[in-house]
Amino acid sequence: MTHDLNINARALAIKPSATLAVSARAAALRAEGKQVLNFSAGEPDFRPPAAVTRRVVDRLEGERVAYAPVPGLPALRDAAASELSTYHGRQIGRDEILISCGAKHSLANLFLVTLSPGDEVVIPAPYWVSYPAMVELGSGTPVFVEASAARGFKLDPARLGAVLNERTRFVVLNSPSNPTGVGYTAEEVRALGEVICAKAPRAWIVCDDIYRKLVFDGYEHVSAFRALEGLTDKVVVVDGVSKSYAMTGYRIGILAAPRHVVKAAAAVQGQTTSGAATPSQWAALEAMTNRAAQEDVVTMRGAFAKRRALMLEGLNEVPGVTTVPPDGAFYVFPNFGAYVGDRFADDVAFATWLLEEKLVASVPGSAFGAPGHLRLSFATSEEDIAEGLRRIKAAIESLAGGSAA
Repeated sequence: MTHDLNINARALAIKPSATLAVSARAAALRAEGKQVLNFSAGEPDFRPPAAVTRRVVDRLEGERVAYAPVPGLPALRDAAASELSTYHGRQIGRDEILISCGAKHSLANLFLVTLSPGDEVVIPAPYWVSYPAMVELGSGTPVFVEASAARGFKLDPARLGAVLNERTRFVVLNSPSNPTGVGYTAEEVRALGEVICAKAPRAWIVCDDIYRKLVFDGYEHVSAFRALEGLTDKVVVVDGVSKSYAMTGYRIGILAAPRHVVKAAAAVQGQTTSGAATPSQWAALEAMTNRAAQEDVVTMRGAFAKRRALMLEGLNEVPGVTTVPPDGAFYVFPNFGAYVGDRFADDVAFATWLLEEKLVASVPGSAFGAPGHLRLSFATSEEDIAEGLRRIKAAIESLAGGSAA
């Protein structure tokens, strides 16, 4: 006799990542021989620092690859603690650091061990696509607050205060942000902290700092610990090497949190993934401690700055499209709302048209809680950016001649 194996309600509620879905469709079109320009990528197109690759190869040839301790290799935890202590201006010990399989894993571990039914997590919109799902997997309730383009995609303290209450467990702050690239100043972080302390003293701030080293045009990332000094130290930091060092495939994330939280998160990790892959931890250690690797980050940041300028210049020439310049990361989040509604049902239909008809891959803004926008990544060559913008402009201009397919 055959019995159905049912999927539980929690799993059914989780939607696949829209960013991965678009990348997969773009790859399929490429496999058909079509010249797709992929602006949907959420990872740098550079190789990892050469020093990292050489060190990993040397260790693979000379050492046995064994399981790593569940919380991470002691040397890597110490290196992370040292760097974050210096950056945030406070002493962080090894036992306050957990190494996980990417920053996404770090966040998931955090929510799994700290949230209970009824707990709320405030998420500014636009938001990274995985935040709501991870909160729900942790039995929490996501609460969305619009951070409008009129305010530069930054959370308004008054609007934040309106949703805070005794059930608020966390407020998520991603700076620079995915998908907008917008970053907060120290004054802006402190203003938000003052409201949180007044309205929800039980709440903690989750700082997703994964893009903090990729900043442009004079913007300086601010440590929330420094910005909130004397006000609160209820801050949890998520960091990693994926974006800054072009090491996405190594899957190494860092959680910096109170000891008891790290201990609980390590217990969960021990019963799921166990420790992150040992060679990946070797690579992360080299990236964080090798001066040549730091210099490679500076070089990559300079290339991204040029691409950012090219992207903004091209978008400014597209009629009816508005863009908030990003402070960091490698995304822009232009508003194509003028072309959604009459000609297209929604931004998903518009993005699908661009991909299928014009071979330009983007991610619809509705995936980030901001319908009408598209996320365009400039983690691609200057040549592809120029050609992609030419295609987008031509596509928009073609709409004036008739309705879209």
